[in-house]
Amino acid sequence: MELGPLLHNLGALATLGLGINGMLRPRATSRFVHMTPDGRMGLSEIRATYGGLFAAMGAFALLAQDEVAFSLLGAAWVGAAVGRVFSIVVDDAREPLNFGGVAFESAFALLLLAPL
Repeated sequence: MELGPLLHNLGALATLGLGINGMLRPRATSRFVHMTPDGRMGLSEIRATYGGLFAAMGAFALLAQDEVAFSLLGAAWVGAAVGRVFSIVVDDAREPLNFGGVAFESAFALLLLAPL
């Protein structure tokens, strides 16, 4: 397998893995993203957003094996990184974990947007 498709599949597989973890382990996922779920609805939100959404996006890209699917998934990770940078600036959230989050999300974006 060539490097570009390998990186794309790695990014999609890791996204799928994060989603499966979010579905099966919402409390661990909430700690990872530094959120506290509020009751059953909070757990449902973690399972839906960090679980189902991430799992579906990763699985779709893996099954489709389409450049547009990988690019869209990469763009979603770019959006997460941009949102975090926005928060660093606007909310004065200059925490080391936020800078680590930008690096984490940017790494996923780079895997998925790497040229073929």
